[in-house]
Amino acid sequence: MAHKRPWHCYSTWNRRPYQHKRSANHRREYARGGSQSKIVRYWGGNKDIPWESWELVIGLKVEKQIQVSSNSLEAIRITVNSALQTYLGRTGYRFRVRSIPFQKYRENRMLAFAGADRVQSGMRNSFGRSTGVCARVRAGAIICEVGTSLKNLPIVRDRLRVASMKVASHCSIVILKYKTPEIFKQAGLPLYDDKKRKEVPLFEFAVV
Repeated sequence: MAHKRPWHCYSTWNRRPYQHKRSANHRREYARGGSQSKIVRYWGGNKDIPWESWELVIGLKVEKQIQVSSNSLEAIRITVNSALQTYLGRTGYRFRVRSIPFQKYRENRMLAFAGADRVQSGMRNSFGRSTGVCARVRAGAIICEVGTSLKNLPIVRDRLRVASMKVASHCSIVILKYKTPEIFKQAGLPLYDDKKRKEVPLFEFAVV
């Protein structure tokens, strides 16, 4: 059985989306059929506590524009959520995956056995078939975030470091929200504005 293609074949994007939609609409920009998303749950931990009540909200930021497969998003969720639930308990953190896979990627499968030149159409039908879904992520976007306390920061940083290995891009661990300036200074991580997609320098933090 043939193996899956390496993800660097699909990691970059520069065209309009080929979106998955569950409807009877047969327009070309909406695709039906193909495999469904591997990730179903996008959250974990204690959802009853709002994000503003946590001492720190840590995020995983990507550095360049890429596509992230649903398999990678599910691997990130399992990597972070399972370990934090074991070490911190179900009520000691709050976790969420922001990126949602709606983009379908296609593959023009080529037959590789003997005599395949007589049974395949080659590049004449190169549009391909839908083989999976992925999320389109721009540079500076936050893939996932974790709300926790300052004492649990080393465990959260380590799990986000492992989760960054599931993405085909360099990632950074940043602070999205903090409760007090003292907690932010003790964390030792850069402050990031996810709405403006820029890092907040220390002199602007001192003014605030």
